[in-house]
Amino acid sequence: MAAATFQPNLMGSIGFNSQIAALSICAVTAVTAIFYVASYQSLPWNDVPMEPAPEIAPASGTGTASPPKFEIVFSDGDRSLMVYGGYVYIVRLGDKLPDGRRAIGFEKREGSWSAMTL
Repeated sequence: MAAATFQPNLMGSIGFNSQIAALSICAVTAVTAIFYVASYQSLPWNDVPMEPAPEIAPASGTGTASPPKFEIVFSDGDRSLMVYGGYVYIVRLGDKLPDGRRAIGFEKREGSWSAMTL
């Protein structure tokens, strides 16, 4: 005949608590997501107005718009590497490019990468 008896926790207070571990993982994930999203506010082209300011040509007196110089160097479909101002940035679909437009795709044309924009 078997009888149920109380079995004390042999691990005591040094045991593994799965609830605390799960809450810790959720907290770290939430903080990481906040920093990931908040980091896009500090990109140098986020302060660029939607329409670039025209440059005045001294000889003709007319204004010509000069878009910022950036280059897409590689893409894997939904994200790409962009060189702008001497730095390399990761650009994803929907991100704002230095010229103020949004990236909706990346494709390779004649051996070089280009961004399709809105």
